[in-house]
Amino acid sequence: MNRITISLSVILTTAILIYSQTTEFSIFQEVNALPPDPLVSPDAPVKNVLLIANETVVQVAPDNPLHPGGITYAAMTFNNTIPAPVIGADQGDILNVTLKNAGKVIHSMDFHASIGPSKVLSGNIAPGESKTWEVPLPNPGVFLYHCGADALNGVWEHIANGMYGAIVVHPKMEKPAKEFYVVFSEIFNTADQGAFKGTNGTVGTFDIAKFLDNNPDLVLTNGMAHKYVPSVGQQAKLTLNPDAEVFKVKPGELTRWYIVNPGPNGYTAFHFISGQMDVRDGTNAARDDYGTLLLNEETYTIPPGSASVIEAVFPEEGTYVAVDHAMDRVVKGAAFAVVATPDASDDDHPVGTAVAPKGSPTVAAP
Repeated sequence: MNRITISLSVILTTAILIYSQTTEFSIFQEVNALPPDPLVSPDAPVKNVLLIANETVVQVAPDNPLHPGGITYAAMTFNNTIPAPVIGADQGDILNVTLKNAGKVIHSMDFHASIGPSKVLSGNIAPGESKTWEVPLPNPGVFLYHCGADALNGVWEHIANGMYGAIVVHPKMEKPAKEFYVVFSEIFNTADQGAFKGTNGTVGTFDIAKFLDNNPDLVLTNGMAHKYVPSVGQQAKLTLNPDAEVFKVKPGELTRWYIVNPGPNGYTAFHFISGQMDVRDGTNAARDDYGTLLLNEETYTIPPGSASVIEAVFPEEGTYVAVDHAMDRVVKGAAFAVVATPDASDDDHPVGTAVAPKGSPTVAAP
């Protein structure tokens, strides 16, 4: 290192020390609000949302040969479920959100559906406390929400432990479709000894070594591995979930899938076996409908921390299986069965997968 480099280093170090002693900054400090978006009127409809943060033991895998005895996990949740409830609203609505912390550690909120720290972020909420604030929704689409932990310290653990959900913002020009909410997410479990071994009944917790090695034990589909897959195989049948529900659609009807990937690490290579799809992310130029990224796509990648609007028509009767096409993730739980049948109805969704439709007075599906 030469003399000039040493001098520059001393100057920079001195400047940083002086700045740190005179300036305090936090990414969660109070900030001035952004000017209102013209698509969100001051007299826009206001819809109430209550989210309760807590720590909860949940089942994340059924009892099957891959996971003998099933697997339970010491999760962190909103409203006691993985994933958290889907919030349905219309473009231009305002959410009046109350976040209560019924847990034992600090929790917070990060809403990807809005813009500006005063709207997106709740700030830290200590155990036993709550906060209410307004979240305007200027743009259509499906957007992740998740816990921000203690001003981002530990956000990776809180997301990996189950603290995520989605907001669906219906555009003004949305076409009617049968809609579903599906979340693929990862679990890193201290107690999980691997496939065909399980946990021997031990309730696991977050394993930071597996997290840093990017080695999830399970990839959950709406909170459970293989939640919607009864079995695979014909000659050599492997039962995965004898209690599995499946998704039902009518042949030829337009379906819309809100596919969410909170991660925290892995990408989702979303694919319908025997099907194709249109990817409707972003908005159109007029900001009154979904965008159109791709038509008749086979497989679409959804990065961690994101969500996509997927539209598909299933022309023939039969079973179409949706998967994360990374095959290790299929084995770990990322798949669900879709049955195209004339017997399907408008309201036969698996529990927790229906979305409040456009124009609904509440954020929850009826």
